[in-house]
Amino acid sequence: AAGGWRGGRRLAACSALPRPDDFASVASWEEAYAAPGQDAPADWLAEYDEVRPLLAAALPGRGSLLELGCGTSPLAAQLYAEGRYERVVAIDGSKTAIAAQRERRAAQCGHATLCTRGLCYEVCDARSTPFADAVFGGAVDKGLLDAALCSEGFDYEAGLLAGEVARLLSDGGVWVSLSLSPPSVVLPLLSSLPHWASLDTQPHPSAAGVFSYVATRAERRPAARLPA
Repeated sequence: AAGGWRGGRRLAACSALPRPDDFASVASWEEAYAAPGQDAPADWLAEYDEVRPLLAAALPGRGSLLELGCGTSPLAAQLYAEGRYERVVAIDGSKTAIAAQRERRAAQCGHATLCTRGLCYEVCDARSTPFADAVFGGAVDKGLLDAALCSEGFDYEAGLLAGEVARLLSDGGVWVSLSLSPPSVVLPLLSSLPHWASLDTQPHPSAAGVFSYVATRAERRPAARLPA
């Protein structure tokens, strides 16, 4: 992939990870999570304690938060437990990963119907979600942008992902993306889109080889009125 795969960092406690060339394939991730024992909680790139200071500083602590490409990570539950968000929604294309997340949530709250209150998990494509425009104040992903950059049409796929995140964010909303891809690859892609008021990046202080990208949603322009 043109975005490149940069290893050397512990990725996740999943021994059945797809090959890097297959990271953009939902089917490959479904196969990986469906392997015996691979639906256990596993973090990608960095654990919560490592990213908590960044997320607390960058994300607006209000309204609803979206986690993209959650896999089996406990990140969404940990963010919800912080009490800063009224609702946290975590999405992934893998039905097996989402089923495992829902089972854990049901066990925690004691009843499956409670799982839609405050914290929920949904199966959907992060490039085309069913949610309405501007419904989230913040979004976060750990490695999903990398997966898009591993696709054959990496610039197109990453553009679809970034465009969908921008659609879902309210004006002034913030997207934090943790990635192994360097600024020389990511920033030109993101800055080519008109959605962002600001883009910031820096190496993650406690996760070697990981970069944090913080994109703030620009205000939407009022729709032009047609002449009477």
